[in-house]
Amino acid sequence: MDTLPDRASLRDVARVCLDAARVLIASGAETARVEETVSRIGAACGVEVESIATPTGITVSVGGNRPVTRLARVRVRTIDMSKVAVVNAISRSLEAGELSLQAAAGELSDLLKPSGLASERKSRRRMYLAQSLATSGFALLVGGGPLELVPALLLGILARMVDELVAFLPPFLAVFLNGVAVSLCASLSRNLLPGIQVDALIVAGVIPLLPGLALTNAARDLMAGELIAGVARGADSLLTAAALAGGVCLGVSLLAWTP
Repeated sequence: MDTLPDRASLRDVARVCLDAARVLIASGAETARVEETVSRIGAACGVEVESIATPTGITVSVGGNRPVTRLARVRVRTIDMSKVAVVNAISRSLEAGELSLQAAAGELSDLLKPSGLASERKSRRRMYLAQSLATSGFALLVGGGPLELVPALLLGILARMVDELVAFLPPFLAVFLNGVAVSLCASLSRNLLPGIQVDALIVAGVIPLLPGLALTNAARDLMAGELIAGVARGADSLLTAAALAGGVCLGVSLLAWTP
């Protein structure tokens, strides 16, 4: 693609780079992937691009002598590998000349828009199904048997419901309350099914809540030399795991104190 010397074109490139980075960060991509994608977009447009990505934001500078600089905060983060794959495909198509800058901007804008009501309901149903099936599978993996399958499935549904109900709270408090709810309900299930393995239920219920991807990304960022992002993700993972463990301990303790 030809070099884009005018300020308007530089602003367009900066906006596409920024939108791509925002989608990646909000969807759980590691820092190296975010900065590589921004570099690919800049190379496809024939301009010099520098970027600094962190788990909570992105700064992009486009152009050499008189750069256009843009930055954005990312306050809501989740895990959505489908969006990561779409952004990767957009950047590679742009680099290969199969996609124009305007078309890429349109596709990224669509990814940043809130999902429609029908799409949101479909996504929610999938999340409920996935978490309940995962919890049932983990119950078998950690030593449970057929007796634990249905309670584990219901526990997965409960954990997802609590996730949605406390979504407005700070992340660590939300995870803490989810741990309390899972451990309490798993312990109470002993009253309905005396022979049930409560420990297997609790472990199966909290495994989907563990920050596994964040911890993996922290290790990858540190190995790639992204010290700020790696330390930040690592601290976030440890605090999330500690909050979850504290919630489980409190839930089990509360039931133990009940006469």
